[in-house]
Amino acid sequence: MMKRQIIVYIVAGALALSSSVALGQKKGKDKRKTKTELTEEKRLEFDFAFHEGEKALVLGEYEKAISWFVTCIKLDNTSAVARYELANIYIGKENLNSALALAREAVALQPQNMWYQVQLAGIYKSKGMIEQACEVYANLANQFPKRNDFYHIQAELYASVEKFEEALEVYQKLEKKIGITEQVSLNKHTLFLRLDKRKNAYSELNKLIKKFPFKVENYGLLADMYLQDGDGEKALDLYKKIVEIAPENGLVHFYLAEYYRKEKKYDLAQNALKKAFASDMVDPDKKIQYLMGVIMADPENKVTDETLKELLDLLIKVHPDHIHVNALYADFLRRQKDSAGARKLLRKVLAQEKTNYVIWEELMFIDNELLDFDSMLTESEEAIKYFPTQPMLYIFNGVAAAQKKDYERAVKSLTTGFNYVGDNIPMRIQFLTYLGDAQYELGHTEKAFKAYDEVLLFDPDNVVVLNNYSYYLSVLDQRLEKAKEMSLKCVEIEKENSTYLDTHAWVLFKLGSFSDAKRAMEKALQFGGRESAVIVEHYGDILYRLGDKKAAMTEWENAQKLGEGSKQLLEKIKTGVIPE
Repeated sequence: MMKRQIIVYIVAGALALSSSVALGQKKGKDKRKTKTELTEEKRLEFDFAFHEGEKALVLGEYEKAISWFVTCIKLDNTSAVARYELANIYIGKENLNSALALAREAVALQPQNMWYQVQLAGIYKSKGMIEQACEVYANLANQFPKRNDFYHIQAELYASVEKFEEALEVYQKLEKKIGITEQVSLNKHTLFLRLDKRKNAYSELNKLIKKFPFKVENYGLLADMYLQDGDGEKALDLYKKIVEIAPENGLVHFYLAEYYRKEKKYDLAQNALKKAFASDMVDPDKKIQYLMGVIMADPENKVTDETLKELLDLLIKVHPDHIHVNALYADFLRRQKDSAGARKLLRKVLAQEKTNYVIWEELMFIDNELLDFDSMLTESEEAIKYFPTQPMLYIFNGVAAAQKKDYERAVKSLTTGFNYVGDNIPMRIQFLTYLGDAQYELGHTEKAFKAYDEVLLFDPDNVVVLNNYSYYLSVLDQRLEKAKEMSLKCVEIEKENSTYLDTHAWVLFKLGSFSDAKRAMEKALQFGGRESAVIVEHYGDILYRLGDKKAAMTEWENAQKLGEGSKQLLEKIKTGVIPE
């Protein structure tokens, strides 16, 4: 009884789902070679156990499967198929040592079974036993001469451990068997390059060209080699040969463009590029890759914006509905300050693919740049349907609503978006700033000031919030000393900002420090404030409080000419006094 338990433990200690051979693959019948033929009763027991093991595999009940296949081996200790299934299970459990022992036994029992050998080779590969794996594939190639893939796998395995000579020998055997093929020759070409045997690498390509004279890609590879070795003339001859063989092949014009570019013949390079971009035989992604990787990324490419636009025009003409083409052209137009044109293309992209967040965000930035808050509102709402947890979209939506004076909607959107900000401090600051502004407009001053206070905890030098906060306090005649402190900090940070100087002067005005207010306001006027009706009107108010009513009237009239100002401006001009 103890002996039986030990046997079960050893066999059950080895299981897996093979990456090389799937569980459902066809393995053929198990030609069991028992020393003594199974009795009918034992054969039925074996078949039942094997069937139950297969069923457990399908259901993913691997421990049950192990038990049933172990039972199979106990009933017939020469069963290769039971060992094969057990080895597959152990591969899935990453118990490769047990899997290897079982796979070796399966192959020893049935050395002509292809699947058992493939499984064994796969285990060898997973364990890094490449030489042993290659031996198995060599045996498979001999046993199954119609399966050329075994040669390729063997060669690739040798190459994976940099045994390039051995890999070449395998390809030589295959080539001797099936003749010259493009796949084998190109693989040999690569191996010769890895061995720094350039003469042999040239020979392989020339052999291919002789065998397949109309395969233009091989001319291109040969030309590349000549270019690498500094023989531009031979490369150019090959490119011209490609044009002769396949004049409609746009790819060759890329080769020519690259050749001319390296030779600093930029006019010829650009002409070749135009032909390449005009060809519908060249994949648009390749064209985009060339534009971004060669032209846009190279400061010395000598391609003017005019030529770049020509190439993009060709690109979009040949591939008008390609998403990446439209997105690239939009990016170009944006950099050319054609925001309206860029927006048109981005909308075209989104009409085809609404799940590209980057495009949505870029569109929102353009809407904002164009001050098109109607579009920004509707498009941000649509984007939120696809990306409901992207906080930036709520900023766009909230700002657009605020610009349309729908402050309730702005607060709602910004409050929702704030839940998705997480630990992103710069974004928290943006949300709190816009929330504070919207809450103030709704008359919720305490909520507004609470938001501003939180911003200043994160960013005490935030001049936008310092300015707005101090100005709103001055309008309400609340906490004026705090307002003075904040506005002073603003003008210390940005000494020539007329808006911030105006706010500081106005706070001083509200505190009754009219002389200090005058000095601050004169600085504001010095740095552009003369163009602002609000600032000029404020200056008039300060002069009035200082007793210079004539000068005050002049400034109020100047403010009126600028076309803006407070609701009280006309009354000041009519009465000559500041309404209480």
